[in-house]
Amino acid sequence: MSGPERKPITGYLWGGLAVLTCPCHLPILAVALAGTTAGAFLGEHWVIAALGLTGLFLLSLSRAFRERS
Repeated sequence: MSGPERKPITGYLWGGLAVLTCPCHLPILAVALAGTTAGAFLGEHWVIAALGLTGLFLLSLSRAFRERS
């Protein structure tokens, strides 16, 4: 008999990254980064930032689901 099976933490880390990079959080991210170089980039290049975050969100979401199952 073996002990309880440990779930890998990587699934939770990918899930956390998916939450942080969700495109609906872009306005919140812009406010949080206001006054920084990253905030200036978000202000000037909304479309590029939205496409990049969407791609990263989809990648991390798929990895999170793959790790959890």
